[in-house]
Amino acid sequence: MSKTITSAGAFSHRTRAGYLDRFRQETFDLVIIGGGITGAGIARDAAMRGLSVALLEKGDFAAGTSSRSSKMIHGGLRYLKQLQVSLVKESLREREVLLKIAPHLVHPFPYILPVYKGSSDGRLRLKLGLMAYDMLAGSRRVERHKMFSAKEVLKIEPTLRRDGLRGGFRYFDCLVDDARLTLVTIRSAARHGAAVVSYAEVTDLQPDDDRVTGVRFRDCLDGSAGVANGRVVVNATGPWTDELRAKSGATPILRPTKGIHLVLPHASLPLSDIVAFAAIDGRLMFAVPLGDYTYVGTTDTDYSASPDEARADAADVQYLLDSLKAIFEGVEASPSDVISTWAGVRPLVFEEGSPSDVSRDYKIEMEPPGLATIAGGKLTTYRAMAEDLVDRVLKRDGKRFGWSAAPCRTADSPLPGGDLAGFERFAEATAAALEEGWGLPRPAAERLARTYGTEYVKVLAYALSDRQLLRPLAPDSAVLRVEAIYAAAEEMALTLEDFMARRTDLMLFNHDHGLDAASDAAELMGTVLGWDRQQRHQQEQTYREAVAAMTAFATEQEQTAARAQR
Repeated sequence: MSKTITSAGAFSHRTRAGYLDRFRQETFDLVIIGGGITGAGIARDAAMRGLSVALLEKGDFAAGTSSRSSKMIHGGLRYLKQLQVSLVKESLREREVLLKIAPHLVHPFPYILPVYKGSSDGRLRLKLGLMAYDMLAGSRRVERHKMFSAKEVLKIEPTLRRDGLRGGFRYFDCLVDDARLTLVTIRSAARHGAAVVSYAEVTDLQPDDDRVTGVRFRDCLDGSAGVANGRVVVNATGPWTDELRAKSGATPILRPTKGIHLVLPHASLPLSDIVAFAAIDGRLMFAVPLGDYTYVGTTDTDYSASPDEARADAADVQYLLDSLKAIFEGVEASPSDVISTWAGVRPLVFEEGSPSDVSRDYKIEMEPPGLATIAGGKLTTYRAMAEDLVDRVLKRDGKRFGWSAAPCRTADSPLPGGDLAGFERFAEATAAALEEGWGLPRPAAERLARTYGTEYVKVLAYALSDRQLLRPLAPDSAVLRVEAIYAAAEEMALTLEDFMARRTDLMLFNHDHGLDAASDAAELMGTVLGWDRQQRHQQEQTYREAVAAMTAFATEQEQTAARAQR
């Protein structure tokens, strides 16, 4: 395909160039560093209140921790055991908000919590905890818990270990596409006037006397340098928080921990519900069915290296597999069965104790002048965290700069694609109509409705002149060819990996990580981004290297086994 496709989209490489021009011309009220979920939430909140906002992200949006979570929107049942009641209450309240403003991305899902003889948490204790959990939630969007006998638990999940099983519970929390939640939040910020730029790395803070007045940055695409001037700079860089704070002489506040997940074929671990269970060291873990796959996680270990280098190693993978074998009968999965992994670094606020016991609450620092730092927190509470930070900035600096900002509106304003009620009815009706009227395979039709919500029509618009774009990108995938074009034209996907890993899930949930679709995807994206043959080849090569890095644990395992045999 050689024809170049142009777009008047409000979120593309052309928009990025316009935002960079704004950096040269404007002084923004807020300059936000970090395009993960926290920075995205702050940008949206501030822009909706009428502040002028710039946001810079050194990679792709959500490329760090925000696309490497357990993909759950939850209250944190285990935090009740730690008596963090206020955190659980806030998380459950935010779960309710997200079900309302992003129904296409946040979906209730049943969890099974088996109870075994000798468990530190017996059935009575768990029953009381779940009753408190339901009471704190106060929600009718999510079902209440139920108590089951051992026989009933095994009927739902027959692969669970029978020996010592005393019964269990089914309760409900939510799953989310974490990368897309970040993306639509960023896009909403842009719709309200924020200038948001990916692949722009902040290299230093811009001081003026004793106040931070902006940032210096490097455009990672062309190597040029620039300055974004701001009345207030917000450090929302997650696990990179202390690295940036050091530039202003501030002390460290983080205790980073690494969490990894692995993906298996569903046939290797066939589940109906998410199973919450104790790992071999006692920490809570989840096995999550997702279409043709099941993912398992997470680990929680102190981490001191660069967040850019976080990977799943052979020991991490073996720990998860050993934990599975201890709770599921007949599961003999080995490292060779693992399809993919992901690793993220949690930016936890420092405190002593076991990594798993460190609070998931957040901290806001308002020093030095002109700088605000937010660290810690959870994916679930990102919106409330953003509201709190913007409130504090307005309180500290509002009079100084004459701001008369509006109240926070993010809890009641739907995210792009989420402006609908009765999502399940919408999804079923839309999928049926697309299957019948457009001739789409049912899985692809369902994916369009459940991924893009009401914006699915914008995706289809790019295929009106070429119905071949409605073919699957890969033989075993529900991702359509047109989605590669849409990602580049309307979702600011600037590299092949942006599309494969974060605009879709082909990198993680595909038998060959989408490698058989990489060439076609690069060609399709190239029609929007103007890539020539050499650039397409380079994009493919870079993506292959990213896949190799993700699966390097397998080579490490083989080398360990070979050394043991010698």
